[in-house]
Amino acid sequence: MNVTVTDSNAPPDRRALYVRELLRLYRATPGVLGHVRRADRQLAGALFDRGIPLFAVENALLVGAARRVLNNASASPPPAIRSLHYFTAIIHEMLARPLGYRDLEELRARLRAALER
Repeated sequence: MNVTVTDSNAPPDRRALYVRELLRLYRATPGVLGHVRRADRQLAGALFDRGIPLFAVENALLVGAARRVLNNASASPPPAIRSLHYFTAIIHEMLARPLGYRDLEELRARLRAALER
């Protein structure tokens, strides 16, 4: 996996903006409890430090949420996701095999339709 390392001397405001946006996306993800824990903030900062693009994290949040909703065979919804760490493996998957724009749009539409039911 090719991951660029961000300069550790990057301005703190860039890091803070990245962390804030990542956590906003996380809280808005369907199926997430919505609370941000200290460990979530630390992971978000670590993802910035490792140079993980925000779009890869956003795609992983979409894929993870869609998998839970679309692959749920039971009538009751699955328990809420309580940590950003839930998405770590999916983030790495999106880095290794990113989805195309059409695939992401189709997944968004399917997730939206499933949540409206």
